[in-house]
Amino acid sequence: MSNRREDGSHYRRRTARPQPGRPVPKNLGQRGPRDFSPAEHEDDFRPPNPKNPVAGAKPGVVIGALLAIGGILCLVVFPFLPVNFPGWTTAALIGAILLGLVVLFLQMPSKRTGTDDGARV
Repeated sequence: MSNRREDGSHYRRRTARPQPGRPVPKNLGQRGPRDFSPAEHEDDFRPPNPKNPVAGAKPGVVIGALLAIGGILCLVVFPFLPVNFPGWTTAALIGAILLGLVVLFLQMPSKRTGTDDGARV
């Protein structure tokens, strides 16, 4: 029996292939992607537990952030409330936002410490 077709091209003999839903015969001796089992994980890495960001923050940073974020939220929410606020409310909220931004700006460090470029792997 030859490996040639009538048109002259070659063909391969069919080998037993596993069928979906049927067990794989043991005589194939081939390993597939489902036969892969990962090696034991030997790394002792534990991801850091994030702490409360406000717990270790400076009081100036917390006050500045509250003024800036709270002022912006009040400017957005107050027009939708069914209460009449005095005319100076908008100016006071804008002042609180600016004050919060100035306080945050003043809390920034003036010099860098160390030579770390910030990259982490």
